[in-house]
Order: sequence, then structure tokens, then C-alpha cells
Amino acid sequence: MSLPSATELVERATALLVGWRVVDTRIAVVWNDKLTTTAGRAFQRAGRIELNPTLLARAPDQLPMVLVHEAAHIAAFRLFGANIPAHGRHWRSLMRLAGQEPAVTHDIPVDDLRPAAARARRVRRSYVYLRVCDSCGDRQLLDALRYGRCAGCDARDSFLVMKAPASSAGRAALSQLSLAQVRAAFD
Repeated sequence: MSLPSATELVERATALLVGWRVVDTRIAVVWNDKLTTTAGRAFQRAGRIELNPTLLARAPDQLPMVLVHEAAHIAAFRLFGANIPAHGRHWRSLMRLAGQEPAVTHDIPVDDLRPAAARARRVRRSYVYLRVCDSCGDRQLLDALRYGRCAGCDARDSFLVMKAPASSAGRAALSQLSLAQVRAAFD
């Protein structure tokens, strides 16, 4: 099965906007070969939808759902304004009115489409932080960095912060630093 032309897609999207009673039915729909794992995306202010031809050629049965999904973003923006959640109740209602389940993501296999670097498992590194008050020297070793008032002198946001990998060696290195050493690191 071949994919429909951009003109056919514009006609389908325009029909959706008319069905949702959107006054401004101007819309552009294009195929974007540069998309890798995204089935489609909507540019709400511009009224533009980009679809992934590689992904949707694998699963042409998903095309109606993806087109409705992206058109619903544009319709929700035009009907209810910019300050609504992307996949909130307005968008979900429009999806249901078009006869589609309001699915946020597609389920088309994409593992072989990603570049090798993106497929490699990314390991998130965690850190430990030494927060030292520059006013009174109060020290705290923290897993999550917090700012605000110092517990020692009530000074606001006068902290010097050092970070190290969240390992026993990193914790030991930070706990051994003196106020002078921390200040020297910031000079």
C-alpha cells in the first residue's frame, strides 16, 4: 500500500477541523524524511503537521490515528488557546469525537530505525553535592541540591556548591574539603 499524497492528507485534516467546528481550517501536512522515531508532530501556531513516511509505511493502518492525533493538537490550540495541556481533556475529547482512542504514543516498532548511538543504553550518572554557606560555613552533603535559606545563619542563597559522583569515594572527597578549599575553587 502506498502512502497518500500531502494533498490528500491536507483534505483529510481539513475535514477533521471542519468536523470539530474550527473556524480557521488552514492547515499544511507534509512528509518529513528526517523524523526517525516520531510518527508525527504538530506545529500548532503555524498550523503544520509533519508525518514520518518511513515509520508509517511500516504500519499504514496507524496513519489515520496519527493524523487525527496531530490535527487534534492544532484544533485544541485554535479552539481553546495556548494554555491547555498538550494531551489534556480538550485534546482527548477531540480524539474521541473523531472516533480514535486518545493514545499519546504510537506502538510501531522503532528499534532498528534509531541511530546506533541512540540505541546504546544511556546510564544516568548520579551525583552528591556539598553545599557550603559562604556567610557562616554551614556544610551539608546532599543527594539533591536545594537552595534557599541557610540553616546556620538564615542567609539567603549564599551557597558555594561542589559536586562529585555519588560513590563512597565521591562522598569522602567532598566531606574532607574545608571552607577555604571550597572558596579557593570558586576564585
